[in-house]
Amino acid sequence: MKKLLQLFLILCAVATFGCCLGLLGLSSPDTHTVAPTPQPPPEASETRSAHLGLALIPTSTPTSRARTYSWRVESLTPPEYHLGYGLGVPLAVSLERKHLDYGRKLHFRALGPTRFTYHAPPGCEADMRCIYAELMRSNAAPVHVLGERFLQHIRERQLNPVEATELITTFVQRIRYQQPDDQPFGVLPPALVPAQDRGDCDSKALLAVMLLRQVGIDAVILYSDPLSHAAVGVALPGRGPSFRHGSRSYRYVEITSEGWPLGMIPPQHDKPHLWKVLPVPELTDSVE
Repeated sequence: MKKLLQLFLILCAVATFGCCLGLLGLSSPDTHTVAPTPQPPPEASETRSAHLGLALIPTSTPTSRARTYSWRVESLTPPEYHLGYGLGVPLAVSLERKHLDYGRKLHFRALGPTRFTYHAPPGCEADMRCIYAELMRSNAAPVHVLGERFLQHIRERQLNPVEATELITTFVQRIRYQQPDDQPFGVLPPALVPAQDRGDCDSKALLAVMLLRQVGIDAVILYSDPLSHAAVGVALPGRGPSFRHGSRSYRYVEITSEGWPLGMIPPQHDKPHLWKVLPVPELTDSVE
C-alpha cells in the first residue's frame, strides 16, 4: 500500500484543504487558530502611534482602492501602527490571472470543496514548494513596494531583528483569516492577501516570509501535513522549540491570528516532531 501511495504522489500530487488550503496530505478541515487573550490596551494618554505610509501599486491607483490597517505591537515604541495598501484593478486582475494560468499549466483540478489534484513539477511531488516559489516570484514586485514601507520604518527607528520581526508578523496576523476556496491550490497570491484583507495559513505565511526576507530576516515556511497547518520560521533566538534545516535553526511564528508572540506554538499544534521546514529558495530575479 505504501508503494502504491508513493507512486500515486509522483504521478499526480493530491492535496486536501485544511487550515491552509494546499498543503499535501491534509485530512479534515480545520478552523484557524484562536489566539490567547490579548493584554488590555494602555491608557489613552499613553497611546502613541506611527503611520508607515501608503503603498499604492501603481502610484496612479486611486486611494479608494487602499485598505488601512491598524495593529499593535506592545513590545515596541510606539505600540500602535497604521499602514495603507492598495493594488490597481489591472494589476490585481493580472496577478490572479497568472495564478489561474499556472494552475492550468499544472493541470489543477478541484475534486470537491476540500480536495484538489495537480501534476507536480519534477522534484516537487511531495509538497507545495514549487507552487509557493512561483507565487513568490510572480508577486515579488508589488510585495516589494509594501516591504519598503516596513524597511524605511525599521531603518529610521533602528529596530533590531526581533523587533523588526514582531512589527511585520503582527501586521500579517492582523489580516483577516479566510480560506481561499476560489483559488488554485487553495492559496491566494501573497500580494492579494493585504489587498483583499483575507488569507489562510499558507497564503499569509508566504506574504510574511517575503516581507521578512526583504528586511534581512532569515525566514522560511514551516509546514505540517498531519496537523493541516503552516506557519513561519525565523532564524532568531526566542522561546519554544527550534526547527533545524541544514545548519540553521528556526523559531515558530503563528501567523493566522493576532496575539501569538515569537516562539509560542498554539496548543493544538504544539507537536514539534510533526513540523518540517519547507525549503523555498530566495528570489534571484531583480525587483523593479
